[in-house]
Amino acid sequence: MASTTAARRTRALVAADLLLVVLLVVHSLDHSLRQSAPVPAEAAIAGVAGLGAALVALALAAAGSRLAPAATAFVGLATAVGFVAVHVVPEWSVFSQPYADIPVDAASWTAMLVPAFAAAGVGALGLRRCATGSAGSGSQ
Repeated sequence: MASTTAARRTRALVAADLLLVVLLVVHSLDHSLRQSAPVPAEAAIAGVAGLGAALVALALAAAGSRLAPAATAFVGLATAVGFVAVHVVPEWSVFSQPYADIPVDAASWTAMLVPAFAAAGVGALGLRRCATGSAGSGSQ
């Protein structure tokens, strides 16, 4: 029973991390294929780093690593904050690309807001797994 529960919890982390990776790719494709506004280099670098971190969290979850919940929590919450900081908050730094200041349509807003909200949920799942000590199979 305990191994079944651990496997279910591991699958949930994998599914959440995979969802986040897919939504980040969709957001990136929206930028490159649909939007006319150039992405600031610093924001692009932050986005690539975020995708890389999400892939690491996914790999840790797939391996059943005890680090997976913490990685998932960190990546999810950092991604949610990053989306808001880059695309929602008025221009504040070289990382800014507020959607209110560039020509984007409802589909682009959706391709930004859905990953932001999903990332918050992924981060919350990771935090919940950290709090309950549900770290998968216990491997490194």
